[in-house]
Amino acid sequence: MNQPAIDFYRDKGVDLYTQPLEIALCAQHNNGGIGIDCWWQTDVKGLFAVCEAAASHGVYRPGGTALNAGQVGSTRAAQYIAARCRGDASAGFDAVASAALAEMAALADVCRADTGNVRALWQHAAEEMSRCGAAIRDPTQIRAYGKQVEAQLADFAQTVKAGSRTELAMLYRLRDMLLSQRAYLTAMTDYTAHGGKSRGSALYTDLTGGVKPFGQLPDTFTFALDETENPLVQELWYEDGVCRTAWRAPRPIPGMTTFLKTSGAATARQGTLTE
Repeated sequence: MNQPAIDFYRDKGVDLYTQPLEIALCAQHNNGGIGIDCWWQTDVKGLFAVCEAAASHGVYRPGGTALNAGQVGSTRAAQYIAARCRGDASAGFDAVASAALAEMAALADVCRADTGNVRALWQHAAEEMSRCGAAIRDPTQIRAYGKQVEAQLADFAQTVKAGSRTELAMLYRLRDMLLSQRAYLTAMTDYTAHGGKSRGSALYTDLTGGVKPFGQLPDTFTFALDETENPLVQELWYEDGVCRTAWRAPRPIPGMTTFLKTSGAATARQGTLTE
């Protein structure tokens, strides 16, 4: 809790230092997102990510700026699209799209069954992620469940079954859920491996160097606070069936760039428009 909140509750007769406050916690912010360039374009040409889907912010982003991020990102993306994303799709798009559709069709064929199990697997995946990868995170449990997710993805076509069209839709979503879980769990494991500790977005269980704020809490609430600012940005990408991570310095803020129409062609002023 921040000091203004502590003072607010004290004025109402509640001392947060001695009286624990019961809260209902929900996931709201993802301090990160998909990598973008200065026009909010991702590594996939023609695909843009804005607002909290984009990695234009982090744990140090001032609160309440999500709306501004959405407005600015959408405007920048629209400017680029209007100037550069005209005409036919990129070369090879049809082939890539056809291959993806064929892959998903084949998955549907092999996963069809009289009795499906996708609902039970969905429930298990949701409960396990909430248990170890939500606001309270035990590094040991994160690594253990991460291995389960990897095994399930490796055997997905053989173990996941859909008995109806509704379950087939859930099957595709379960696959996406497990891929996302694998990425997040890998990032969490890599974060703690680099010395990351508890901070605003999550409490990481630390039974060796941590303390419990209240003795009656379970041991999983034992933590050490991260009181140093990490100047590096963690990046994660999926390559050859493996989630890979790296750390880099933040990029400098680009200069202001605007579009002008010159002889029917779009040009950039006060900066370079990169593809």
